[in-house]
Amino acid sequence: MEPTNPLLSAPLLPLYSKVRLEHLKPAIEHIVADNLQSISRIVSAQSQPTWSGLVLPMEALTARLDEAIAVITTLGQVPREVSWETDIGQCFLAAYNYKAQVLQNRELYLACKALAESPEAMQFDRSQQALLGKILRDYRLAGSELSASGRGELIELNHEISRQEWVFYENARQSRKSWSKLVTDESLLAGLASELKGQLADIATDADLQGWLITLQERATYTAIMRSCENRALREELFTAYNTRASEQGPAGGQYGNGPVLHDLLRLRQQKARLLGYDSHAELSLQGKTATSVDEVLSFLRTRIERKSAFFSTQTAELHALASAMQYDGLKPWDLLFLAQKRALQLSPLAGDQLKSYFAFTRVFEGIVLLVKRLFAVDLVEQVSFDTWHPDVRLFEVVESGIRVGHLYLDPYLRESKPNMCWMQSARNRRINQQGGLTTPVAILYGNFSPESPGSPSLLTPQQLTLLFHELGCCMKQLLTRSPYGAFSRVDVLNAEASGFSGKCAEKWCWSRDGLRWLARHAQHDSELTYEQIDQVLEARSAERWLETARELGLALFDFELHRTWGDGRSVEEIWRSAHNELQPLPLAQNDRSANTFDAIVSGHDGAYFVNEWAEAMAEQVFARFEQQGVFDPQTGLAYREAFHAPGIERPLHESFEMFMGQPPASV
Repeated sequence: MEPTNPLLSAPLLPLYSKVRLEHLKPAIEHIVADNLQSISRIVSAQSQPTWSGLVLPMEALTARLDEAIAVITTLGQVPREVSWETDIGQCFLAAYNYKAQVLQNRELYLACKALAESPEAMQFDRSQQALLGKILRDYRLAGSELSASGRGELIELNHEISRQEWVFYENARQSRKSWSKLVTDESLLAGLASELKGQLADIATDADLQGWLITLQERATYTAIMRSCENRALREELFTAYNTRASEQGPAGGQYGNGPVLHDLLRLRQQKARLLGYDSHAELSLQGKTATSVDEVLSFLRTRIERKSAFFSTQTAELHALASAMQYDGLKPWDLLFLAQKRALQLSPLAGDQLKSYFAFTRVFEGIVLLVKRLFAVDLVEQVSFDTWHPDVRLFEVVESGIRVGHLYLDPYLRESKPNMCWMQSARNRRINQQGGLTTPVAILYGNFSPESPGSPSLLTPQQLTLLFHELGCCMKQLLTRSPYGAFSRVDVLNAEASGFSGKCAEKWCWSRDGLRWLARHAQHDSELTYEQIDQVLEARSAERWLETARELGLALFDFELHRTWGDGRSVEEIWRSAHNELQPLPLAQNDRSANTFDAIVSGHDGAYFVNEWAEAMAEQVFARFEQQGVFDPQTGLAYREAFHAPGIERPLHESFEMFMGQPPASV
């Protein structure tokens, strides 16, 4: 392997600009082959397994591959030719297969098990015990305790599950192309903001059409139209097309149908759970999470629904009254977002996207830098010269008492080939190697904000502001951990419970009264919001956001019930309607097939979507302490950092909660 391949070097920060297409596959193939040889040597040397001879070397091998894959993942956010996409996909597959192979290595499993039962293990500290327990759990869930025939059956099930997940995802993706509507009469778009109409016009132009082209490609665009379009017939048409994707219903009925795929996927997951000794896939999904039983999760979700039901009923009654005032023939599903927005605007002229003039991205991020310093006693020091994958990217060194503890990349603006979303990526995890050398963490925060131009700042919608703070919270957990092990330092989709909680807490700052008072400044005349305006904004936000709260609760209940009860004779649609009816008295379209494009169930959240609500419930209680002691109180911030950030994901979330709050969480 040529030594000039930048994916095989180990600089302080990745050499993104130096990586070429011809580097990708050779680097991953080399790392995988070299790692497998190293594993053989490690196993052969384990007559008496030790921590330094087994666990730490395996951590190093995992980090080597993960860091190379992270660079490749980042480079995928820049426009490339098709050959890049192909090779990136092959690299991901090679990494996936390698990790599956490691978990199927019975000799490695037996060595880890022997270490756990050795006299040395009696002297392990809590971190070591937790890591070894996690390793053994991963092996057990990979079938290491099954017979040879059972392991073979599990491999086949995993292969078929992966195939069906890919088919489901691909059908959902393709179904977004199955419908579009060209609008040539601008009056049909009454109510839409000029910026949104401009986006629809650009989509039409890209398709060599004149007018405004509505598609199903982006949920954000769909939601924006449903919230503001005054033409009820157009809302109904768009709603039907969007909520019948990948099904036998709607204008594209029968195309890319996910009904049979989901049925097969649930059957296979149930088989896998039973093979591993669990009653259901929902029970299997709880392994490694705070919740310990399916009954505990169901009790939590239903208690949460019950506590919100009166508020949901009140808000629903308001929408019925608005529908009646507008002489609608009843409240329909395609009216909900529109009427909720109208209700919010009655409460505050700054409701919804009207507020974005107060959130210029540059100023908001300057405020974030100050907030991080005040709460967590670290500086985000912007770097001037560094290697990057795109000119828009900024780099901050995270410094505590003059010592670098990590790096944060910021890639804020939307561009071609970059997903229209806000998210974080673990680019490198904190760990201490066998020789005592420290690898500091690296996190990347991606945004989907409009690029700035002279005289035109990038303005954040309330949703974008929320997501920015959410992902910043996840980044801070990644960057401020003091765990010596990479397995406990990584905070992203693989650890949704920990990252979700950190993100939910961070959201609370920007939507607190004092947070808004401090953060909001008009982009043109620098005016602040008064507390009276803020109270109106928060009331209006509550009147609009409750539909999203209800939706998330419904999805959590649906996902868990789907994976808990599959095989009881009910169809997916029946479980979907049951979850909806249990939640709130809102209308549900007869042909609603939203479950067919609910991609969380094929992206690692299957049977565990409830952790979003779990995290929200804990965050509400934790932030109450900040509201009592001051949302910018440094002592409270440092206590929060010590309880939740310092241990990474090593300490169970409820234990960190008790450390910070002095009592167990209520109803969790």
